Amino acid sequence: MEHHYQTLQSMAYQASITPIEWKWFVHATTVKSIAHGATIIEAEDHVNHAYFCTQGLFRLYYTLADGREYNVAFTLENDFATSYGAMITGLTSKYTIQAIEDSTVIEIPYSTLQMLMDQSHGWERFVRTALERLYVRKEERERELLYLSALERYHAFLLKYPGLEQRIPQYHIASYLGISPVSLSRILHENH
Repeated sequence: MEHHYQTLQSMAYQASITPIEWKWFVHATTVKSIAHGATIIEAEDHVNHAYFCTQGLFRLYYTLADGREYNVAFTLENDFATSYGAMITGLTSKYTIQAIEDSTVIEIPYSTLQMLMDQSHGWERFVRTALERLYVRKEERERELLYLSALERYHAFLLKYPGLEQRIPQYHIASYLGISPVSLSRILHENH
């Protein structure tokens, strides 16, 4: 199980988290296997955990009123997945997070993060840095949807998620781009 924590441990030490603080964190968290198709957060769930993906792949998606699903992000290895807004407000999540490969996560209770941040500037720095990365990605995503053509959004997807087009079906990419699978096929055909 130790190997699942390696990347997080490196990030923690960069944030000046002490070995004792790190041990508290490891003791309070759990490594979990998540099967392909399973969810770690469902829309309308209360959210009490953040997840760090150590292996596998997740999609974050909204379900529209007509039943269509709209992918807003993907979480790959060495990145976090949660509904942070729901976690800090106590409201329910507005989106679902689903494994699209067999995956492994470190489940981190929000109460543990709060306690660690209250007791340690290093953990405050760690969480702040993670949130800053998330915020920058969210801003980039909004800009892409407002300003870029479908082809430009596809190229931005390839840059943001290198190699992901080999791991997921095209309909998930089309959903992320905000276009139909037929439109994506046409774009790919016209630009080859």
